[in-house]
Amino acid sequence: MKFGIALRCIPDKVDTDPMTVLENLARIGFKRVEPCLTFSPMPGREHVYWPVEWFEEHFSEIRAMGLEVFSARIVTDHLISFLPRLCHLAESCGIRQFVVKTPGDFSPEALHLASLEYMQAAEVLHEAGAELLLHHDAMEMGTFLHGMTVYEYLLSLCLGKVGAQVNAGCAMCAGQDPESLLRRLGPLVRSIHYDDFRRMGDVFVPAATGTGDLDTTACFQFARAAGIPQIICPTLFDVTDPMEELARCLSGISSLVQVRDRTVSYLNTLDTETGQVRVLNRFDRVIEAPNWLKRQNRILFNSEGHIFLYDPDTGREYPVDTGECDNCNNDHVLSPDERELAVSHGGREEGWASRIYILPLTGGQPRLVTEKSPSYLHGWSPDGRELAYCAFREHGGRTEVDIYTIPAEGGEERRITEGGFNDGPEYSPDGRHIWFNSTRSGRMQIYRMNRDGSEVKQMTDSARQNWFGHISPDGKKVVYLSYREDDLEPQEHLPNMQVELWMMDADGSHSRRLLPFFGGQGSINVNSWAPDSRHIAFVSYELLPGEENRKTYNPGGSLW
Repeated sequence: MKFGIALRCIPDKVDTDPMTVLENLARIGFKRVEPCLTFSPMPGREHVYWPVEWFEEHFSEIRAMGLEVFSARIVTDHLISFLPRLCHLAESCGIRQFVVKTPGDFSPEALHLASLEYMQAAEVLHEAGAELLLHHDAMEMGTFLHGMTVYEYLLSLCLGKVGAQVNAGCAMCAGQDPESLLRRLGPLVRSIHYDDFRRMGDVFVPAATGTGDLDTTACFQFARAAGIPQIICPTLFDVTDPMEELARCLSGISSLVQVRDRTVSYLNTLDTETGQVRVLNRFDRVIEAPNWLKRQNRILFNSEGHIFLYDPDTGREYPVDTGECDNCNNDHVLSPDERELAVSHGGREEGWASRIYILPLTGGQPRLVTEKSPSYLHGWSPDGRELAYCAFREHGGRTEVDIYTIPAEGGEERRITEGGFNDGPEYSPDGRHIWFNSTRSGRMQIYRMNRDGSEVKQMTDSARQNWFGHISPDGKKVVYLSYREDDLEPQEHLPNMQVELWMMDADGSHSRRLLPFFGGQGSINVNSWAPDSRHIAFVSYELLPGEENRKTYNPGGSLW
């Protein structure tokens, strides 16, 4: 995912040269930076408080580093006066969020006047394709007016025209449960700051992101589900190597991308002609990757390392005996005659290793097909002779992700793609082609190639990240999973996000959106078409809220 950093939190001792700071941030993996833009000089802090003129002069260099300035903190007492300049920045530099601090006067009269100014500014910025957000510190969260925090009261005065940039750590220090606050504000939350603090007696002291008392996981899950920018704001005062500490903060929050705590699953079917969705069942756990059997009305899926057969008529599920393969992931397919099942399994002690095995669908001892790992299965040829899979292999001293094929009986694997990140191979019903997805164009898109890897043709070319093209049994239509471009990196397909199902004709024409829903990883990793080439099965998810006030804070505790 694309995590950002608030530049105002960079310690002075990092460097006084802003370009060096940015180069180091890009080097350790940050994708976005949120600067403080000023309309007057701030001597001594030029590496994080940028004059607007300097920013415009160096914008192309910043972009060349691979850094995006999606949001900017605006430091001014005359917001309305500088709106034309802000609109120009939105249009010329792509800034989409301008963030201002709430006023220091909390009287009802002052807040009312501020709301009028904010709403006027928000309407002007909207015309330029940007939005205005309000930031807060602990004071606005610990002071109440008419039964609400001052921050929430001010947002209510803005009538939904102004968004919220929630500082989760400061909310915690003021006695608020951050997740409860995020859920109260709902769609008003347009970005989140990860300040973190640790309570020591009656005071809170700064802590590196993810090492304090902030429930970072709950905040992350909300932000990922809402598809909003996430900005690390580490308050690093007494560290020997700030950049090393920032790298640890980024690594810590990046490790949450596969977290699925408190997720429930819904097994659904979709009529691709009418758009009607039918919920077959709700599961109090994560289930993934439905295969729709063609010779009997059953649906196969994986859950918690095991494979299950589900009967839509009775609503019952039956575990498949997969023997030693007790850590199966969401890459599994049926043989053409549906007598055998091929699974991708990795020993629990092996981390993300995955190998391909074949076993009887009725259960039995699995047979190893691929010695090398990781290997993630996606296709079984219609003639039953060959498997196609995604594999991570070393070439020239680096790991490359490509499509491989191997005889179903085992043997030597064959690499049939090269260049980009390649995944999701699936055979066409006539066996002539393999459909797959690849980043070779820059974004993840759907491709088709001959079975031997020749004549690669790009089938989608959209401003979204498209995954897992599944062709219908009659060979006429292809359904695929689509993410918003800015929500993740092209090679990522993450869970619990806002996604869409799209469908196109098999020649790549007539692409159209079928359904927006909450899902992603696990929703349609493998072919889930029904035999009628009209219905598909898919899994959607729901993220349950945590317990209210799961941590107890004493309002009024002071900051360090």
